[in-house]
Amino acid sequence: MKKESRSKTEVSVSLKKYSLEAVRYAAHAASSAARVFIRTSGRDAAVVEFEPTGKLPGAKIAAAFKAELEDEALRASVYEANRELRDFMILKALSASEAAQKPRQDDSGLTPEQEKELDALIAQVESEIKQEAAAGASADPLGITKTWEDKYGAKKSRKKN
Repeated sequence: MKKESRSKTEVSVSLKKYSLEAVRYAAHAASSAARVFIRTSGRDAAVVEFEPTGKLPGAKIAAAFKAELEDEALRASVYEANRELRDFMILKALSASEAAQKPRQDDSGLTPEQEKELDALIAQVESEIKQEAAAGASADPLGITKTWEDKYGAKKSRKKN
């Protein structure tokens, strides 16, 4: 229900359908265009009064308020529906920061035999690299790291007719 005068517009909101917090957030969104006053009207209703501060008429401010109130109700329902997930994620983030403070054990997933074999392979590769460098072998025998210009010469310029 809307009641409008020249300078003020009132909107009655059912508190059975919308929470007072949702009304307050929606009213805050309209506060850039008008002064907003909220008062309860009995147990089941609130009255939101808009006093425009600019050229925007009160009816348009009230319509924007109603749209924002619907959006705010949707936000509240999504927020409530995701409460458990949000709590889980916060708990996990906090426990992860606690786990980061504790010293980590080696969790590579390798058995001790596999770790020894991996270390032996790494040592073998490192020794081969040292031998090649000492023997003077080219680091790039196939010329893969050469640029186009180094491999095929500088770009030839074409003459325009």
